[in-house]
Amino acid sequence: MPEPIVSFKGRNGRLELYEDYVRIDRGTVMGFLLQGLKGQKDIYFDSITSIQVKKPGMMVGFIQFSIPGGIESKKGVFSSLEDENTVSFADMDCYEKALHVKEHIERCRSRSRTTGPQFSVAEELEKLTALKKKGVLTAEEFKSMKRRLLGQ
Repeated sequence: MPEPIVSFKGRNGRLELYEDYVRIDRGTVMGFLLQGLKGQKDIYFDSITSIQVKKPGMMVGFIQFSIPGGIESKKGVFSSLEDENTVSFADMDCYEKALHVKEHIERCRSRSRTTGPQFSVAEELEKLTALKKKGVLTAEEFKSMKRRLLGQ
């Protein structure tokens, strides 16, 4: 099992940052009281649509992950304590670590968008032609895939 890059214990659970995902572990006393028996949840970077970090002050701070299909709290600090994709904290050390988590995820996500899969249209057409000659693709499938590849 790999070691986390960053880890901190919040008020309603522990957050661990790994190379391509974050883990929220509710195996703390407050995590159990606020979240019940939810256990661990891994959220992969490519499924995160946004990250919100709130600095602690008069109220607790938190880091919240939005994911497709998730029902994150939009009603402030109190209801965020019950959100399954949020870890709350009261001290500045956790806040600094939460900022580091956010920056790491954003850096990884922007890198993956700019270095996505690269391919040559000519090479892909050659592969499609070979599959058609082998009888793997029908003439209609070949035409459809060729149009899609050429952006038509």
